[in-house]
Amino acid sequence: MKRVILLLTLILVVGTSFALDMVIDAQRDPFYDTLTGPADGWIHIPYTANNDNNSWAEHDDEYDLSANFWCAWDTTYFYFYEEVWDEYVTCENATVHQHDCIEIKIDPDPMKGLPASGSGVWATRITALDSFDTDGPLSGVDNMYIEGNTEMTSFHYTRGVDYERMETDLGYNVEGRLPWEHIYFTSDERGPVFAAIGEIFGMAVMNHESDGEGTRYGSIEWASHMTDGVWNNVENHGTVTFLEGNKLSLSTENYHTGLDTNTIDYQPQVGVETEPVTAPMEFALSQNYPNPFNPMTHIDFTLPKTADVKMTVYDILGNEIVTLLDEERSMGTHMVTFDGSQYSSGIYFYKLRYGNEILTKKMMLVK
Repeated sequence: MKRVILLLTLILVVGTSFALDMVIDAQRDPFYDTLTGPADGWIHIPYTANNDNNSWAEHDDEYDLSANFWCAWDTTYFYFYEEVWDEYVTCENATVHQHDCIEIKIDPDPMKGLPASGSGVWATRITALDSFDTDGPLSGVDNMYIEGNTEMTSFHYTRGVDYERMETDLGYNVEGRLPWEHIYFTSDERGPVFAAIGEIFGMAVMNHESDGEGTRYGSIEWASHMTDGVWNNVENHGTVTFLEGNKLSLSTENYHTGLDTNTIDYQPQVGVETEPVTAPMEFALSQNYPNPFNPMTHIDFTLPKTADVKMTVYDILGNEIVTLLDEERSMGTHMVTFDGSQYSSGIYFYKLRYGNEILTKKMMLVK
């Protein structure tokens, strides 16, 4: 009942904030360029912001591991975007938190007091690489799965709509949007977050690093207390306040204790390091995922510039069976979906045409 009342309240909220039109493509949206620092939703997490999860976790410099994190809100979503500098991007382990990744930990309802049972922490994570980008165990890939809300353990967000990731020349970018109604800790009926001007929630942001050593090398974080324990203790979280104009104030003071033991300076230094970090785009066609599949599979491709593109599927005999795409697409990474429910099991080929260039890959439908 509480969630129903809160959701109805959100619909009635009137203020100077509006629905944001964010493009979830792992590239910085213009809105984020209006932010100036922690006071309105932008933090720089420096290489010195090490927590205590490994004794050897001191990073060498900004290029070893550092991040710029932006966030925003409207009455439907929490938006976040991060540009990570990481000299060695990998996804080799079977455990999700042992990878290069971003983790967001949230206390959905600090005003309710400390949780009576459990940690009270709702969480999500995006690994730096997806399943088709890594040779590591697929069990270690995390596509923003939900932790803490047991009613949604089987829910899957959609890549390119709800989250996206991209490797860059300096590391990787991640971007996502989270419906407020999903940010709910089940055990104590804590939440969902009440998204309205002047309201608050608790949060911690961590970036883990693997560096190919078979385990987590270390972490940097934004929190009230520099400890790995932000994952299971809301008393270690910072406090986020909803502001007008879709902005969020980020304070490392914990709402429950009133303490702030963090001495790290998270104010971004405006300069070359804050310019958008994107990799030079090349014409590329990814292996479909999943593969083999039944009956749905997804196909990613990348364009170096806006152009007309055509994607066609053929059977093993070379007969054209369906055109998945025949239109103009912008520079960047795109995804199309093939539904094989009306076709028989077997090997199929998908072909992407871009100008005079053609790329082809094979996929397998198994029913």
